[in-house]
Formats: sequence, C-alpha cells, structure tokens
Amino acid sequence: MMNWLQICGLLVMFLSPASVRCQLLQYLPCEREVITPNLIVAKPVKLTGTISTRAGQLIHLNGTTIQVRKPWKNKVLFSAIVDEQGRFDFGVIPAGKFRLVTFWMEGKRVRRLPLFDQPKLMSCSNDNECQLKIELEMHATDEQFEFCPPK
Repeated sequence: MMNWLQICGLLVMFLSPASVRCQLLQYLPCEREVITPNLIVAKPVKLTGTISTRAGQLIHLNGTTIQVRKPWKNKVLFSAIVDEQGRFDFGVIPAGKFRLVTFWMEGKRVRRLPLFDQPKLMSCSNDNECQLKIELEMHATDEQFEFCPPK
C-alpha cells in the first residue's frame, strides 16, 4: 500500500508538467498569430464608423481604441478613441490594404477587448467618405491569443 506521501509525490510528478505546459501556452502562441489585412481602401477616403457586437450592443468600454495599422509591420498609421456611442473618426486615410485593430487601454496597459475577435474583412469603395459598421464577434474564454497583445 502506498502512503499519502508517495501519492502526493506521484500527483506532483504528473501534474507539474501539465501546469508548466499550460503556462507556456499562454505566451508562446502570440508569435504565431496570423496577421492579415482586414481593411481595403480603394482610394483616399474620410473614414468613420461605429463598433458594436453582432447583437447590436455598442462597444464603449472606457479607453476603447481602434487603430489602422500596416498589417505586416504592425506600424500604427491612424488611431481613434471610441466614444460613448461606439463611434470613431480617423479623418482622411490613403488607399491601401490595412489592419484594423481594436483594443482597450487600461491605464498605460494595452489589452485586447475581452472575449472579442478583431474586425472581419471590410472595404471602402470609390466614395469620398466611408462609414464602417464594425460588428465584433465573441469567442470562447480559452482562445489561445486572448492574453497576447492586440495586433
């Protein structure tokens, strides 16, 4: 018969690698996140819009920000704070393929919007003004990129 000390030793031996692996998974996938353009602009336009959930609820956490970035370099080109009505305004942006990124500023800390994916592919046609209606989709709480910086 095994005594309690041997049982505890076996539990530690089998559970420790699992807990270390789970902690590592929290950080390792950030580098593997696939970044693709999700905004295509045909010609320079004044870019405004709103952010909501698919159910129509406005996203207006204090500090919610949206940015237009170069997709492969993750360089910020334009940034706007989302107001209480979920609205944003970038002014005039040039033609090109960009990455729209939404996040939440908590003090000086940049965090992904909790439980939301980044915006899906959108485009602006030949108008002089483009108004986006961004509907963010929710995901499960255990997504592998949940704790990574937004990009």
